[in-house]
Order: sequence, then structure tokens, then C-alpha cells
Amino acid sequence: MQICRICAWGLSFTALATLALAQGSSEAPKFKDDPKAHAEYNQMVKAMRKANSLSWQSEYSNTFGGQPSGKATYKVWLQKPNYARIEASDPNQKGVRGILVLDGKNMWKWWPNGKLQYPFEMKGSRAEFFKAHSKTFYGHHPVSGVGRHSLGHEIGELGTAISMSILDASTFHGYTDSLQRFIDGVRFIEPKTVGGEKCKGIEISIMKGQRSWYIWLSPKDGLPRSIRQIVRVSKELIMDETWSNVAINKPIKKDLFAWKPPKSWVAWKMPEIEEGLLTAGTVAPDFELTSIDGTKIKLSDFKGNIVWLNFWRCG
Repeated sequence: MQICRICAWGLSFTALATLALAQGSSEAPKFKDDPKAHAEYNQMVKAMRKANSLSWQSEYSNTFGGQPSGKATYKVWLQKPNYARIEASDPNQKGVRGILVLDGKNMWKWWPNGKLQYPFEMKGSRAEFFKAHSKTFYGHHPVSGVGRHSLGHEIGELGTAISMSILDASTFHGYTDSLQRFIDGVRFIEPKTVGGEKCKGIEISIMKGQRSWYIWLSPKDGLPRSIRQIVRVSKELIMDETWSNVAINKPIKKDLFAWKPPKSWVAWKMPEIEEGLLTAGTVAPDFELTSIDGTKIKLSDFKGNIVWLNFWRCG
């Protein structure tokens, strides 16, 4: 069988969840929206956007199908109008794994202890390039304006178990993530004590419960101290974050938001999609997936037919 294009980079953690989603979702809770609870959620968003500066530390962990998938820690500093710094660490490695800086006009990323190697960087000239520069790579791209970028998506490139944060830090800058339009209900849940604070709990249903956020809000500032996200697929994907050292409108040193790559460093970027594709006319390798009804489907089952492969992600 021939196929026009097929991605050959390998699967990320997010892609693993995507494959599970394609297999069908489990039954999810449904409830009516509580206006008072919804107001608490809106107030949390307002509190983030109203602040002139905001910082916190998050302990992050996730599980997939009940099995631990990873842990990480990240620290966030945000300041108006368009400044940010995120430092992500892996408990299995000493020091900071990856750093992101938004200096108002540019977004920079670098990896103080060496960049995590992606599958597409393990073969051929890419492997040689990576070996030569893994500790002197940096990423860069300009930002087009305030509130038009997602720090939550960028954090996935810092090299830890975090594919993306649950609550997007760019909410502070006025960004609205794509999930907000799919919120169909908010209700109160049991309070929880986090770091000595008794926090009010709310549950946010997204896409009729296909995804849920559980947020416990501090009475001091209305901001999270604990967040859980459940993505209900064939196996549940659960992400947990515990926030600490939350500070609002406290002075932040300006040099935290300034960085330039040393002259000897090398710019790194994701390859163009064409770099990871088989050339047109190449015989496609056979593979097997599970359909939404649980049956197995092989590419070779469609021999002689045109096959459209649609790679997508959840997140």
C-alpha cells in the first residue's frame, strides 16, 4: 500500500492521550450550572487579570489509566503588560530542566542542563546536531501582542512531565483558552484544606463532562491552591497541581524577564512537518489501532484503497 504522507516522529504523552480518546470516552457526570458557583469561577479569572504581578509555585503530577506518568515542579512569575518567566524542574534531575522568558516582545526558551531529546533527533544528521549542541540550544519566537499567546502550551517544551499546565498562566495577560467556550456547568464541591487554608471547591464541566476541572480557591485572594483535571477517555488522564507561595502585586526583579542567548549558542526549533514524512510513493509500514467500538483495525485491511490519516491532539 502507498500513502501520500505519514508522520514518523513518534508519540508524545499528549499523543498517547489522543489515541485513547479515539477509542471512546467513559460515562461522565452531568449537572446543571449553578450561577453562584459559576460566579466564583469568573471571579478567579478576574482576579488573575486584575493583578499587576502574580507568582506561584506548582507541584504537578499526572496518571494515565491509574498508572503514574510523571511529576514535575514549575515556578511562575508574571507581570503586566507582557512579561513572564517559567522555570520547570524534574524530580529525577538536579537543577532546573527548562526556562521560558517572555520579555514583552519575544519569547525565549533554554535548557540549563541540556535539552530533552525528541525521537526525531535520534537519527541521522539531527542526532549529530543534537549531540553537538544539546547544552547550548535555545528557542525563540516573537509574540504578536498582549494576551495573544499561550504559556500553557509553551511549557510542554521545557522538558518535564508537563505536557501543558491545567490553568493557562496567560489568563493573567488576557488570554482566553479554547476550552472556555465549551464550559457547560459549574457547581460547588466539598471544600479542602490546602497548605493550612480551608479552600472553597468548584467543579467545572467541559464538553458535557468529557473533561472536568476541580479547583479549590483560597479565601484570601480567590486564586487556586489545588487543581485537578480529569480527561475521560478509554483510560482516564488525571493531572493534579498544588499551588504554593502565591503572591499578588508584589515587586518582581526586572532581570527575571530579560535574557539573550550567548554568542556561542544555537537556535533550536521544531522541524518542518516535511522532515518527518515518508516521501510520496513509499510503501507505508503496517500498524494497528483500536476503533471506537473496541475492534482492531490494521492499515493493511485497506490495501488498494486511499487512506486518510488525521493526526490530532487533545490538550
